[in-house]
Amino acid sequence: MSNQRGRPLPNIASKSKGNSYKAGANGPSYSNKLIKFYKDTDDILLVGEGDFSFTKALLLPPHSFTPDRITTTAFDSRDDLHKKYPDTGEQILKFLEEYKAPEKPVNCDSEKSEDEDDESFYHDDACQNPGQADAVTDRHSDEPKKVKVLFKVDATALTKTKYLRKRKFDCCVFNFPHTGSGITDQDRNILKNQELLDGFFKSVTSILKTSGTVVVTLFDGLPYSLWNLKDLAKESGFETVRSGKFVWEYYEGYKHRKTSGMGDTTKKSQERDARTYIFQKVDPNKKDNAPANRKRTQGQNAKNYKRAKRKRLDTSESDDDE
Repeated sequence: MSNQRGRPLPNIASKSKGNSYKAGANGPSYSNKLIKFYKDTDDILLVGEGDFSFTKALLLPPHSFTPDRITTTAFDSRDDLHKKYPDTGEQILKFLEEYKAPEKPVNCDSEKSEDEDDESFYHDDACQNPGQADAVTDRHSDEPKKVKVLFKVDATALTKTKYLRKRKFDCCVFNFPHTGSGITDQDRNILKNQELLDGFFKSVTSILKTSGTVVVTLFDGLPYSLWNLKDLAKESGFETVRSGKFVWEYYEGYKHRKTSGMGDTTKKSQERDARTYIFQKVDPNKKDNAPANRKRTQGQNAKNYKRAKRKRLDTSESDDDE
């Protein structure tokens, strides 16, 4: 599948029963499809990371992402991170600082798409002179291949961070966004999280490449369905490319953490269904791409919420404690 501007979108990878990936000798066999939201040559930005366990998971199989193509950010300072997640925070940061990626072979069969620049691929000399391949590295040959970690980054004001302001990314990922405000009133809670997502979509536009994608993962069901994620994306000029089940087992060691600190949500995150949504900027040449009417969206929110209350909101899935 390709987008309207020529950049191939990632395929959905699946594992057959006879060739399933296992995290270890007794690891899980994957029968679910993995929605692959990136290409191996993508520059990825992760926002709203908690203890950076998702960042770590991307470096491990089956992803094995090149470290220096990942920029990962947290809203907290490093001191706050240690206070919130003393069991994992510093341990994972140390892993990211010391991790060395295994060498990858030069791919002489890569085809460059229209939107990829020359520096995204290995030098052609490696293919013309195989004996010199060992001396050829990627665009960061003079720099250590490390993940870039940034603290105190606001997902709704990304360009306030100087490092991000100077860069463009192929993909920006925001997993399980939540304000962590602890508001128990459902109407206000929904509104606050909608404001967070609305600010994120507006902010991320300026640091995406022309054909870049935005990836957001939310838990299924109420109250998350009342956030109207797709409408919020549309208001900022994004359209939904695809969505798919978030398969926890594909992200080794990843655990969703409460925004407020230690502990899991009311129900263990790995036992809860979640969905990943991939968005892309609307083609300006496409018809009927006007942003959704905000008042109409808010009115629909109220109707959906009243309907949900009649169905009795399942408090075991509520996000009040995140």
